[in-house]
Amino acid sequence: MSSCIIERPAALPFTRQVACAATFRNDYVQREINNAWDGVDANQPRVRTLKPRVAANDDRSSVSERYCWYVLGVLTLTQTCHGIDRAIIGLVLGPVGKEFALSDKQLGLLAGFAYGISFALAALPFGIAVDRYSRRNLMTFALTIWSGATAACGLATGFWTLLLGRAAVGMAEAGGSPTGMSLLSDYFTENRRATAIGIWYLSSGVGLAIAFFVGGWIIEVSNWRWAFLAAGIPGLVLAPLLFFTVREPVRGGRDVTKVTVATDQDPLLKRLRLVAARPGLLHCITAIILIATGIYGQSVWITTFFVRSHGITIGQAGFIVAIAFGIVGSFGAFAAGWIADTLNKRRGGFDPARTALFGSVIPFLTAFAGIGTVSAGSYHWSIFFLMCSGMFSSSYNGPIYAVIVTVAGPKLRGLAVSLVQLGANLIGVGAGAWLIGAVSDYVGHEHGVAWGIGMAMLFTLWGGCHLVLASRSISRAEIRGEL
Repeated sequence: MSSCIIERPAALPFTRQVACAATFRNDYVQREINNAWDGVDANQPRVRTLKPRVAANDDRSSVSERYCWYVLGVLTLTQTCHGIDRAIIGLVLGPVGKEFALSDKQLGLLAGFAYGISFALAALPFGIAVDRYSRRNLMTFALTIWSGATAACGLATGFWTLLLGRAAVGMAEAGGSPTGMSLLSDYFTENRRATAIGIWYLSSGVGLAIAFFVGGWIIEVSNWRWAFLAAGIPGLVLAPLLFFTVREPVRGGRDVTKVTVATDQDPLLKRLRLVAARPGLLHCITAIILIATGIYGQSVWITTFFVRSHGITIGQAGFIVAIAFGIVGSFGAFAAGWIADTLNKRRGGFDPARTALFGSVIPFLTAFAGIGTVSAGSYHWSIFFLMCSGMFSSSYNGPIYAVIVTVAGPKLRGLAVSLVQLGANLIGVGAGAWLIGAVSDYVGHEHGVAWGIGMAMLFTLWGGCHLVLASRSISRAEIRGEL
């Protein structure tokens, strides 16, 4: 220790004051270093470890279980608005066709390709953005646009203006599923994702039920334009709540199995190749595209089928379809996700191969029930098969999307889900609704829609076969140690 004595500054020359101050400072710093290393083995190398700086809103320990469920609730409400705005077109096809003098093929374009093509064009940009930017902000933006566009459809003056409105809805809704699923994957662990996604997908059935219950009533007491306006309002109200109360989570923070096959700065082509190389992922994507062709086409045209083939009103048909795809379908979606997670928990944890095999059963049941709906000679048997078809129609979503987001990993989730949504909406939604309308025009009598729905159900059967192949591919990769 220095022997320098600190005297009154005024009694020393200026240079002496500076020298003593510097010596005192060095002594103080040395004492602090010695205190910090007190008790540390001198033979061990002194390595300075830097702790990563984590933003306050990224601290996983601060995210309570209750808040995770709150986020799931808000995202489910958001996706319910997605379901309402997407489904409302199926209820208004009859009155819109009469007012604008449109053929079934033109109505199929409004319900299918007008929405599906624009959705497909926006799907990949949204998928890239989801893996790079704030998902909370992207979801708020998309929700505001698709809700506003839905309300604006009520102002349509003809086929082309309504087509543009539906295209705007499709383009914005392309951001809904990849953003929501990516957020949920970072709020729930692998062993609970199927349940969480299954609950989230209750929104499809609930949204359709609200659209058909409320929309059918509005059309009967007013007209189809007010139905569009009523469908768009909830999303505009919900957007501020989403923006101000949902926090952006850590990417991959809930993953037990760390998958680091990509970074968010990789070129798009490389990321696409990585998605294609993930075991079973292409089979899962193909399966959902094919399943959507049958299920979405059926949900769009089933109201028209009951009106034409069984002679009931739009309100009555809307009520029946709302129960089948809304209430019963929501129960099926939740039950399938819960069953998948329960089976995995009892067998040692989440297994994507086993989950994909479980999910493969659902499309076969859906297709048989759908064909039974349009081929049963009795009105009551048609309703029975419709309830069965509605229960299975969304049940595959929880298990299969849990497989997709887990196998893809945190850096490819947004892109993988966007590829699913691109194909499901361009081919499934677009072609499914148009195909049924085209078959109906070709057959040319009141049972034409029934023939179209029956043909669309064959695609759902095909999708189930791809899920079996996905399970086999993932199982082989697990044996080789690639998963």
